[in-house]
Amino acid sequence: MNIRPTLVAALLVFPVSVFAQDSTVRVNATPFRKGQWAAQFQAGTAFGSLGFIKFRSPTRALVLDVRIGGQHSEELTRDSSGASQFGHLTSNAFAQLRFGWRRYSGDDRTAKVVSHYSLGLVAGFTHFVFRDPTDSRQTNAWAAGAFGEVGGTYLLTPKFGIGALATATLSYQDGVTKDSISGRSRDWTIGGSAMNASLVATVYF
Repeated sequence: MNIRPTLVAALLVFPVSVFAQDSTVRVNATPFRKGQWAAQFQAGTAFGSLGFIKFRSPTRALVLDVRIGGQHSEELTRDSSGASQFGHLTSNAFAQLRFGWRRYSGDDRTAKVVSHYSLGLVAGFTHFVFRDPTDSRQTNAWAAGAFGEVGGTYLLTPKFGIGALATATLSYQDGVTKDSISGRSRDWTIGGSAMNASLVATVYF
């Protein structure tokens, strides 16, 4: 058995592998730690949200994002005698839940800037009501799909950072509408959103 070629190959490969490992460690080093928590506040072109981040390692984390919103408006009209009468009302509300994995990347454990991307699942529910003196409609719809996002954070302090996110979603939505005139109907759609930009503030614990 000729051991010399094998030994020479091992000696040549070893420094290369050590260098590669060291390079990977340096590139992926972040200021975060395993078990750390963070709260993420988001406001953008679509709607705001409150998210929670649980770090599984300095570069990987679980992300849970909750989005809730709604609006209600009513209009009164006056008849020929000047008395107020009901005109119409419009009311809508939505709730959305996102859950996924996030991967962070930084140049050093003392880095001020870290980049990240996330992939995960999204589920939501939408409620809409319209009424006027001659008609009333109500729609309830649920949605499920997937999302992806990329972003970056600038750490003003070790406990607080600001940044930006670009998010894209693809989802299936199924809804039922009840109309006092046309009756009950059901419809479904498959769609998504392009890159919605948003500003993000994150507090680390």
